[in-house]
Amino acid sequence: MSISFRKEEEFFTFHDPMQDGKLIDRKTEVRYDPLTGESSRIIFDPGAPFVPSDYSKMAEETSGDKCPFCKENVFSKTPRFSDELVEGGRILVGEAVAFPNLFPYSKHNAVVRMTDHHFVKLDEFTPKRIRDAFHAAHQYIDKVVEFDQKSSYASINWNYLPPSGGSILHPHIHVLLSEHPTNYQATIAHNAQILHDNTGINFFEEIVRIEQEKDERWIGRSGSISYLHAFAPKSHYDFIGVFDAHSFADLTEAHLNDFAHDMQRFFAYFLKNGVESFNLGLFIPLEKKPGERIHVRLIPRMTIGMLDTSDMNVFNYLHGEPLSLKEPEKIAKEVASYFENVVNP
Repeated sequence: MSISFRKEEEFFTFHDPMQDGKLIDRKTEVRYDPLTGESSRIIFDPGAPFVPSDYSKMAEETSGDKCPFCKENVFSKTPRFSDELVEGGRILVGEAVAFPNLFPYSKHNAVVRMTDHHFVKLDEFTPKRIRDAFHAAHQYIDKVVEFDQKSSYASINWNYLPPSGGSILHPHIHVLLSEHPTNYQATIAHNAQILHDNTGINFFEEIVRIEQEKDERWIGRSGSISYLHAFAPKSHYDFIGVFDAHSFADLTEAHLNDFAHDMQRFFAYFLKNGVESFNLGLFIPLEKKPGERIHVRLIPRMTIGMLDTSDMNVFNYLHGEPLSLKEPEKIAKEVASYFENVVNP
């Protein structure tokens, strides 16, 4: 058993009114994830540009007294951790403030308000703003690990702007820890362990080696993190960053600093291509496992057309089948140009 890149092509034949009724074959490509075997589909791209929305008015209407995360409210309108877990009740790093989620998704769930500014555009996220927020998240994970040794799965999650599912415009991230993995965490852990048991291969190390060698979906390496585009993407773009770290104990300030600078590169690509919103997940094994590595996934979120239609539909949610308008190999080459000037030791 080894890593394979399987794809199948399907063709639908019909008369196209956009081409004077010409009989055409339109291709759909079904791809299978090299680790999990889960499928996704590359569908026909009509070439319509992604068009960002303007959230300036919404920012004005939801800031200040109306926002619990704004500077004047964050210490009075947000909950506090128990002093047993966090002395003083909150974690402060620069402008970042970590506190409990009032409506938790997991056994342990911190929210990190990233900055005093209520609305931060993609090109306004400085490395310091990102780094400080993820530092606060790191400190929270460290305290939970010491406090509750049953927790074995951790993640840092970022929903940016309304299309991502974010319910508050003010920039913030969620930190989750539990002994119960999400479906994604369980699937990755299970399949990575099987692959390692059968072949001795660490999937993440091997996928980086193969993608760099093949140079089809390889993006680049920045310090301690290697980036590639997913072969079977979960959205129109699906960027994966593999850290030189097996578990939380290996995750250092240098990793978070590299990560913060790299996000600026991806955000610059998003801005150039009309993408304003995204989901990001940083997945962190709490214990070192031979088949796993800390890794991040970054996908765009958007609304489509005049109706502001969601980019998620029945295929994503009920079929469990992601759709992508974009060819991973082409996107990887475009993004790689943003990493060309990175100097690695």
